[in-house]
Amino acid sequence: MKRLLVCLAACGAAQHPAPAKLAPGDHTVTVDGVTLAYHVRGRGPTCIVHSGGPGLHWSYLQMPEVESALTLVYLEPVGTGASSGLASPADYTFARYAELLDHFRAALGIDRACVLGHSHGMVALHWAAAFPDHVGALILYDTAARSDAETEKAQTAAIAVYAKEPWFTAATAAFEREDKVATNAEADAVLRAELPLLFADWTAHATEYAKRIGELHAFVAPMRGSAANRASWDLRSKLGAIHAPALVIVGARDWLTPPERADEIVSAIPGATRAVLPNSGHAGHVEEPAAFAAAIQPFAAKLQ
Repeated sequence: MKRLLVCLAACGAAQHPAPAKLAPGDHTVTVDGVTLAYHVRGRGPTCIVHSGGPGLHWSYLQMPEVESALTLVYLEPVGTGASSGLASPADYTFARYAELLDHFRAALGIDRACVLGHSHGMVALHWAAAFPDHVGALILYDTAARSDAETEKAQTAAIAVYAKEPWFTAATAAFEREDKVATNAEADAVLRAELPLLFADWTAHATEYAKRIGELHAFVAPMRGSAANRASWDLRSKLGAIHAPALVIVGARDWLTPPERADEIVSAIPGATRAVLPNSGHAGHVEEPAAFAAAIQPFAAKLQ
């Protein structure tokens, strides 16, 4: 999408966690003047989950099948949900997201975190490039290491595969409104219109997927911040400094961040591996939850 609806999440391995801060349940912590809400679920190595958008409510990314292998720390990114916001939309830069993620890691008592980022969860990649010594492992899910004119051109061509779907006109019209939303209610409406484009086959599975995701919400400040800070960027040359286990997961039918973009990440991070979900678009944890969890489980076992 215009803001490269990349919702990256974060999975982190904690060596010396502060037990109260990582106890199951709902929490808040204040870091660098920003209050961040988060939710601890599951068992196993600790994983910080950074959702995408930017501006999506964290709940769309709940992964109960993965919680049997990892303790997931679902972060509500700055400006969303119960987390506080920044002074201006222009402050929602990748650098600021990465700084807050690193402050959050430290506040939880995690020395080297494994970050699972979905889509705009590419924040995890920006964090890893900026703080490679703080990376314990990465799970990079439907995301990319660059955004540029070539990316936009490829997305524009790929989206045409949906042109005959009954929801296509409304979804593409919503794209045109992204940069103009002024309230959270308008952001919600745009998100819900665009939603079918995140799936390989929304038309055949709409009821199933909608039930799985639940009520969706979006937040205007991070969305507008994405527009204010839109510029080409490329992290590929910086990812060689990451010497930690990395798993790259991608949907075979993801037009936003396709397998080719996953391959670029795998090529850039030493020792990274790739898992392809054959029947998924940009939301494999909803489209193929069992296969998604199966891709993560052996990786999580190694973090033990």
